[in-house]
Amino acid sequence: MATTSSALGQHDLLLCILDLLSFPDLVSLSMVNKFSRYVTEPRLYATVEAAWALESTPSASLLLRTLLDRPELSGCVRHLRLVGHGFHHDDDDDDAVNEPPARRLDSDCLTKASAFILSTGVPFANFWIHELESGTADAVVATLLATMSNLQSLHLDPNFTVRCRILGKLFHSSLIEASEHHQLPAFPNLRRVTFSPRYNQHLQLFANNTSDVLPLFHLRNLQQLSVSIDNPFHFAWPGTRPKPSHLESLEVFRLREAPLLSLLTPLQKLRKLHWHWFYQPHLDEGLSTNIIQLDVMTQAFKQVSHTLTDLTIEAEAPRSCTMAGHYYQSLPLELWGSLGDMVHLRALRRLSLPWVFLMGFSESSTKCPQLPLSTSLEVLTLTGDLADNEQWEWCHDSILSAIKSTLDFWHRPLSSSLRRIVLPIPLGCGQLTDGREKELQDIGASAGLELGWKR
Repeated sequence: MATTSSALGQHDLLLCILDLLSFPDLVSLSMVNKFSRYVTEPRLYATVEAAWALESTPSASLLLRTLLDRPELSGCVRHLRLVGHGFHHDDDDDDAVNEPPARRLDSDCLTKASAFILSTGVPFANFWIHELESGTADAVVATLLATMSNLQSLHLDPNFTVRCRILGKLFHSSLIEASEHHQLPAFPNLRRVTFSPRYNQHLQLFANNTSDVLPLFHLRNLQQLSVSIDNPFHFAWPGTRPKPSHLESLEVFRLREAPLLSLLTPLQKLRKLHWHWFYQPHLDEGLSTNIIQLDVMTQAFKQVSHTLTDLTIEAEAPRSCTMAGHYYQSLPLELWGSLGDMVHLRALRRLSLPWVFLMGFSESSTKCPQLPLSTSLEVLTLTGDLADNEQWEWCHDSILSAIKSTLDFWHRPLSSSLRRIVLPIPLGCGQLTDGREKELQDIGASAGLELGWKR
């Protein structure tokens, strides 16, 4: 018994020492002998980063080859990062490649991958293999994930989200369909997922990933999700509506007001929401318009009003763009409704949103003379998003005048927790004068709170 305890103690000590070593040191140690390789490889493969190359064999493909040759390593992978934002030739003036170039696997790797795919029993196996034979990044990524049953976090950069037909089918089968119909991992440990906005998004006019990414909400232990969702003609959950009991933090790109409402409805544990409002002509045409629907927006937030403590809204609307050789000019933005119902977000403590959403594009069009703030709110940050829009008429003086007037007429509840408002000044790259800083301090003091600004 003493000998066994001593051996266990030495093994634990060795593992503690390994945790202190750098990655290069672990690589060197793994080459000493079989035992050192055995104890170091789980750490070497715990966190893996790979990319997709323009001309050479992508490291993502090399990783797949290794995992197919040695399947026991797949269970070691806890964190997978597939990185890359664009493909550039040295002599290119702009980004000529809109999606990852196909890179064929070697014959041995393809044979093993095909056998693995057939063993999963999925009905789309032949299509999956066909895409893999073509060397698409989508098929390679799907095959990688299908081997990683112990994954805890997944990060896909823009190069890996351009096309996701196979990946979407994988998510649908593994997360929604009954397990007796396939041999795929259910990813029970996957808690953090990043599915980035696709590379060259403004050129991808006819792709729609809604049905491909919505299955992610069925991950049983998902806690944090950052995802870009195209606007669907009709929002519908694949399978039954999810019940994500652990999802607390959500970042959403591109999705507009109405489908956002449907998305948030089942998320009854959500605490943090970061929403990127986006409009561009001819992208999600007929679904994403120049009208900012403030009423629908607030109705969406009310779906999670009992739990939401942190809300960040960013807004982007390119003034013009060139797509497929054609020049498109954005329509003027229109604000419909108001944010008045934000007062019902009873748990909200921190709110960041564009100044325009609250006050309009000019002092004469101020949308909200009464601050629609719940008594729980502590910090309000008003940003200069859309300040590059030609409709923006605000300057330093008018912003100060508007906030002073608003605070003068604001009937602050006795139970209000508000202690700080951050304004979108100075505009551009300027700085505030000492006199203007003093004016801000005086306005804030009169209202019983601190007025801040960009520094």
